[in-house]
Amino acid sequence: MKRIFLFLIVLLASVLMAGCGTSNDPVSNNQTGSDSLSVDDTNSGENSADFQGVILELGKSSITVGTDDVDPEASYPAYEVFIDNQTDIEGNVNKFSRLKAEQNVEIWVKGKWNNNPENQMIATKIIVGKE
Repeated sequence: MKRIFLFLIVLLASVLMAGCGTSNDPVSNNQTGSDSLSVDDTNSGENSADFQGVILELGKSSITVGTDDVDPEASYPAYEVFIDNQTDIEGNVNKFSRLKAEQNVEIWVKGKWNNNPENQMIATKIIVGKE
């Protein structure tokens, strides 16, 4: 009888603990909707880029950035980031006119990075890596 009672207590405790680990909150599960885009929402430090990805398209005074790991069955956000005369461009390229699609970039923006693709963000610094 004691063994059955002990077994039931252990079973009940296991069931209760198994339910504690699930959450629908994307932040706690680290599900941002994209596996390869790296967006730092915390603004935790000046050394940490707000966004890391690849240049998808160039505009007159902006670049459209997104991910280069594309799953054909998934959709990924693309962000338009504006460049002004105070934007510092470093790395393999040091001028806006020399930027091209498929280059890897790290971007810092004025204010806080906004995950809304409709929001206008102005880059303060862009570090260009290899293609």
